[in-house]
Amino acid sequence: MTELNNPIVSVVIPTYNRADIVARAIKSVACQTFAGWELLVVDDGSADDTEKVVASFGDQRIRYLRHERNRGQSSAQNTGIRSSRGAYVAFLDSDDEWMPEKLAKVVACFEESAQDVGLVYSGKKLVTEGGQTLKLRSPTLQGDVYKNLLEWDFIGSCSRVVVRRSILEQVGGFDEQLVNCQDWDLWIRVSKVSRVAAVPDCLVIRYFGTDQVTGSLRGICRGKANMIEKYRDQMSSSVLGKQLATLAILLFNYDPASARRTAFQALKLRPLQPALLMALAASFLGRRVYGWLFQGYTGHFHGLYIGRARV
Repeated sequence: MTELNNPIVSVVIPTYNRADIVARAIKSVACQTFAGWELLVVDDGSADDTEKVVASFGDQRIRYLRHERNRGQSSAQNTGIRSSRGAYVAFLDSDDEWMPEKLAKVVACFEESAQDVGLVYSGKKLVTEGGQTLKLRSPTLQGDVYKNLLEWDFIGSCSRVVVRRSILEQVGGFDEQLVNCQDWDLWIRVSKVSRVAAVPDCLVIRYFGTDQVTGSLRGICRGKANMIEKYRDQMSSSVLGKQLATLAILLFNYDPASARRTAFQALKLRPLQPALLMALAASFLGRRVYGWLFQGYTGHFHGLYIGRARV
């Protein structure tokens, strides 16, 4: 009863029309070796049987919250944060799952760390729906990582992250105005006011299948451009040049004119960028050839997701 009324960790699962797979995520929370949790499943206006799936677990620690219309993942996550009661808030995407010891190891990390640690993240395993492991990703950085996060989002998926509630309240949760990169934006704001710690184990399973939502390149570019605009004044010229270069490489897939303008800005700030120079040269071969080269390059160097995004 104490754990029910005073959970240590609040877990937030935002979901939209995923009644067929959300049970896997919920079950992975229910199977945690750490018992002091509550789970808030925030249904972002689904038109399927999500509510029935949640109710089928019959666990008083699981609460179902619903938006009457679809408002976006950030809004759903913020609804969960506002309704949570734990000292720590954990996020789990509805198509991911946790290993049973995820919360136990993260809570132990918080308790063993100084009070200025506001975020703990863990490793992840990327697998196919058939269970084949495609990639393992372990934490690379911890401590004062604000400048590192301005350069690149090494934390990534929300499912890897648990944040101290007081820090979330201080920074204000997810920015619902962003169309993309909302998680990266939150990690930056959290790291500006607190330190980051890491659990080295791969405690998150992410599934790479045909139903994986990768978004569109246009959406990714809008999100990237918004992040550059939001943090431009806080980035060094070298970091800003790198961010503009990444945006240009993406833009070459569908807007070569904007991409070239962005590329020249990037090279002015950071001249030696081989990937951007190669992309600039490849862009003159036409969009079809560029798209083929882009998919191969991003698949090899930058993971498996970005190359699958539709234009």
